[in-house]
Formats: sequence, structure tokens, C-alpha cells
Amino acid sequence: MTTTLMTKAERLAAMHRGDDILVLPNAWDVVSARVLVDAGFEAIATTSGGCAFSLGYRDGEQIGRDGMLAVVARIAASVPVPVSADVEAGYGPTPEDVAATVRGVIAAGAVGANIEDSDKRSPGTLLDFELAVERIRAGREAADAAGVPIVLNARTDGFHHGKDQAVFDEAVRRANAYLAAGADCAFVPFVADGPLIGRLAAAIDGPMNVLAGPGTPSVPELKALGVRRVTVGSNFAKAALTLVRRGADELRTTGTYEFARGAMSQPEVHRILG
Repeated sequence: MTTTLMTKAERLAAMHRGDDILVLPNAWDVVSARVLVDAGFEAIATTSGGCAFSLGYRDGEQIGRDGMLAVVARIAASVPVPVSADVEAGYGPTPEDVAATVRGVIAAGAVGANIEDSDKRSPGTLLDFELAVERIRAGREAADAAGVPIVLNARTDGFHHGKDQAVFDEAVRRANAYLAAGADCAFVPFVADGPLIGRLAAAIDGPMNVLAGPGTPSVPELKALGVRRVTVGSNFAKAALTLVRRGADELRTTGTYEFARGAMSQPEVHRILG
């Protein structure tokens, strides 16, 4: 453990305790991370989807623990700010799998970890409640044993599969249980409705993270609703791919190059890369 890693972990943890809302944009490689830091963000996250895409994998643990942590390590080493790593569902169903992944996150130089409760062996379902809680507890114990107070962002995925009251109740139950087990923040993705987000934030006994995209309330509106952390997942990565596709279509169909108008100059990219 280095002093720098400890300082970054403490900085990221403090950002979750302040009065302001924490906006963590998601990078997928070194240059995207550098661009986000150059834009003024004091901490960033990674996107599991974007990192996987960059190496030719689909999202959803197709890249594997070692492949994901290799990307995280390159990103964390490239920026001076704290990095939170999206490590999917921990690359295995057991508490020991999550503990190993958290140790890997720390070794990679990141100071935060997202852990999902989706059951990767049975798509469309969540892991058993007690097992899911034990996985978060194991992640916290692994971080404590390493002496690095990384921020555990415990994600519950129920709203991916439904929006009724039972889903709401289970999301709150899981979020609060994960916080009690040692998570620092509860991540409830797949919700964009303002009143629903406000109800969740009021019912969850700790900081709440939402996944933002088109149709999600603005950052100031989310703050007013009680949200403490906002991430954008793979949206930046997919937006970049969309620009490439539009440019490719233009080049193939009209033979013109307007897609490059307004693009960063080579010197500007070199400046950002240092």
C-alpha cells in the first residue's frame, strides 16, 4: 500500500460524505480518462461495458477478472485522481470471489469498486439475498484487511426486470442490507423517473447512486431529490462509438469528411496525454 493510494481512497470516501452531489463520469481507456480529468473532474469511474468493448468483448463479465483489472490498472496509473472500478458482479458468485476481486481492485490502483447482485449464471435473476449480503461483507473485510478504505458501491439490479412495488421494496431491502454489511453507497440503476428516485433516496439509509442517461433528471434535480452520486455507465463510450458510426456512414455514402469538423487537434490530444 502506498501513501498515494491511501490518500486517493480517503479523498473518494470524503466525496461521499460531503453535502454536494458527486458526479463520476465513466472512462473506458487511458485517453478517455485523461479527457475527463482535463475537463475538471476530481474523481472518475470506469465503465465495465466500455472497458469490455475496447478489447472486443461484450458487457456482462465476458472480459473476466484479469482482463478487466488490467484495463483498470492502466486507467488508474494514468490519472492523478481517485478511480472507482466497475467490476461487475465480482467475477464469481461466492463471497470469496468478491474478496479476490476487491483485492485485485486495490492492487490495480483503484480505490472504489462497484459490485452487482445480478446472478450471472441465471440471467434475469438476482443472487439469493443472504448470499448477496455476505458478498458485500466479504468485499469490505478484504478492503479492511488490505488497510485501504476503498468505497464499495453495492448495486442492486431489480429495476432491470420490473418497476412494481415489490421491486421497489426489494431494492430498498437490499440496498439497506448492503450498507449495513459495509457498503459505502447503494447503487440503484435503471430508474429515471424523478418521483421514484426521490422515494428510493428517502428510503435508503445512506448515499444513493443513480445511473444517468437521456430522460434522467439533471444533476441539480437529482441532488434536490436526495441522490448523492451520479454515474453515466457506458454512455460516453457508446456515444463515441455512435460518432464513429455516423462518420463511417458519411465516408462510405457521400465520400465527405464533415465528421471531423470540430474534432480535437493532434496537439490538444498530445497535451491531454502529457
